[in-house]
Amino acid sequence: MFERWFLRLTLLPLLLLVSCAATNVQRNANDGASAEIPYVSRLDEPQSNALYHYARARMLLGDGDLETAAEAYVRAIDYDPDNDDLRFDLAELYLRLEDPKLAMRVVEDVLLRNPDSIKANLVLGNAYFGNQQPARAVPYFRHALELDPEREQVQLHLAIALVRAGEVDLATDELKKLLKRNPDSKPGRLALARLYRETELNVLAEEQYVDLIRRSPEVDQAHLELGLLYEDIKEWEKALSLFQNMQQRRPLDFTLRHHIARIFVGMNRYAEALEELNVIIELKPDDFDARRKVGLLYLEQERWDDAIKVFKELSDLAPDLELARYYLGSAYERQSEWSLALNAFLGIEPESSLYDDAVAHIGYIYLETDRVDEAIALFETRRSETDPRPQVFYYLVSLYMSDDRIEEAISVANQGTSLYPDDVDLMYQKVLLLERSKRHAEAITGMLEIVAIEPEHAEALNFLAYAYAEDNRALDEALIYAERAIALKPAAHILDTLGWVYYRLGRLDEALAAVENANSQLPKDAVVLEHLGLIHLALSNLEQARLAFEKVLEMDPDNVVAREKLDSLAATQVTVPNP
Repeated sequence: MFERWFLRLTLLPLLLLVSCAATNVQRNANDGASAEIPYVSRLDEPQSNALYHYARARMLLGDGDLETAAEAYVRAIDYDPDNDDLRFDLAELYLRLEDPKLAMRVVEDVLLRNPDSIKANLVLGNAYFGNQQPARAVPYFRHALELDPEREQVQLHLAIALVRAGEVDLATDELKKLLKRNPDSKPGRLALARLYRETELNVLAEEQYVDLIRRSPEVDQAHLELGLLYEDIKEWEKALSLFQNMQQRRPLDFTLRHHIARIFVGMNRYAEALEELNVIIELKPDDFDARRKVGLLYLEQERWDDAIKVFKELSDLAPDLELARYYLGSAYERQSEWSLALNAFLGIEPESSLYDDAVAHIGYIYLETDRVDEAIALFETRRSETDPRPQVFYYLVSLYMSDDRIEEAISVANQGTSLYPDDVDLMYQKVLLLERSKRHAEAITGMLEIVAIEPEHAEALNFLAYAYAEDNRALDEALIYAERAIALKPAAHILDTLGWVYYRLGRLDEALAAVENANSQLPKDAVVLEHLGLIHLALSNLEQARLAFEKVLEMDPDNVVAREKLDSLAATQVTVPNP
C-alpha cells in the first residue's frame, strides 16, 4: 500500500510537468486564441510534503544518520497523520535507536485509531517483550490472536511471553490449544517440550520430543534437545544412542562429536571421549576447544606430561588464548614444577578474566617455595587495585593467619566483608578469626548471621553446635544444629560434634557410637580421643578411658584434661586383666 502511495506521489510532479508542456504546446497552436489557463501549484499539498520528508528520511537512513531520519519521519507523519506505514517505520527506527519507549508510543497512536490492527498489536507486544516487560506484552499478543486465531506464530509468542511473565500453566494451555488445532505443528510441539524441560517436568518433555520425532523425524533439533535432556538427567546410554544416530547422518558435524565426547566423560569412558575429540582435531586442527578438552581430560586422569604437551601446543597455536596458558600453569603446578608454573601464570595479563585466578596460583607457588612475604605483597597489591575479588581477601587472610599476624588478618577480613557483605566464605573466615582471637561471643553472632544467609552451611552449623556443647548451654538447639550439619556433610569432625552434644545431654550410648565412628576416621586427632576418653569414663569403661587419655598425651603432652583424668584413674588403683 505504502509503495503504491509513494509511486503515485513520485509520478505526480512528472505529470504536472507534462501537463504544463501540453498546455504550452496548445497555447502556441492556438496563437493566443484562447484565454490562458491559470497555473495551480501542487507542491504545498500534504501528500507532496509527506513524500518529501519520507524521501529525505530514507536518504538519511542510507547515510546512517538515524536521529535526523527519525525527525524527518515525524515531519512526514505530521503531513500524513493517517498513514500507519509511516508510523510503523518510525517505530522500527526508534527500536534501532534503542528507544523502545518512543517506539511503543508511536504504535500506541496507531492503536488509538485502530484497536484491531493486528500489526500494531504484534509490534507493541514484541516491543514490550523486547523491553523485558512480558506481562505487558501478553494482552497485545492475546488480542492479535483473537483477531486472527489461525496465526500459529502469534500463539507461540503469547506462550513465550506467558512463560517469561511466570504464568507457566497459562503458557502450557496455549500450546496445548495450538497442538489440538494442529497436532503436526513442529514449532508448537517443540515449544511445549522446551517448556516442560524448563520446568523440570522431564517425563512430559520426553513425551513431547518423542512424539515430535515420530511425526517429523527430520527435525534434528528435537533429536538434539532430547539428547541434551537425557544428558541432564544422566540417562547416558539414551543420550549416546540419539547422538550417535544423528552422527551417522551428519558425520562432519563437529558439534555432535563434542556432545558425544561430553557424554563419554559423564560415563567415565575417558578413552572414547579422547578418541572423539582427537577425530575433531584431526579433521579440524583449529578447533581449540577440542584441544582444550583433551588437555582437561589428561588433567582429570592426572596424566600431567600429556596435559603439558597439549597445552604447550595450544599455546603455540593460539598465543592469545590465555586459558591454555592458565591450564599449562596448573599442570606444571601439579608436578611441582614451580618455576615453569610461575612463568605460565605470570604471562596472564591484568585485564584478563583469569587474572585473579592466576594471582591465587602465584600466591600459592610463593607459599610453597617459602616466599611468604612475596605472596603477601602480591595479594596486598591486588587488594589496593580496582575491584579485587573476594578470593584476594580470603587468601590474604589465610597468609596472615599462617604467619600468626592475627590483627592484620582481621583488618583484611573486615575490609573484605565490608566490600562483599554477602560472601559467606569471607564471613566464615572472619568468624574463625574472631574465635581464634578469643572473641567468642562475636564469633557466635557471626555464625548465626551466616546460617541466616545460608541455612545449609554445614560448617557454620557444626561450629554453633560445638560452641554450645563446649559452653554446656542451649543443648537442644545444639543438637538441632549438629543433626542438620551431619545430614548435609557426614564428615568425621561433625560426627565428633554430634557425639559431644549427646555427651552433654547425657545420651552416652549415642555419644559413644558417634565419637567411636569419628575416631575410626581420625585416629590421630587428640580432641576426638579426649572426647572418647571422657565418654568412656562417664560409662565407667575405665580401661578404655585410660587408653584414650594416654594416646592424647602421646600427641599432646600438654593436654591438661587428659593428664588430670589419668592421674585420677591412677589414684583409684583399678587394674583390669589383659584380655
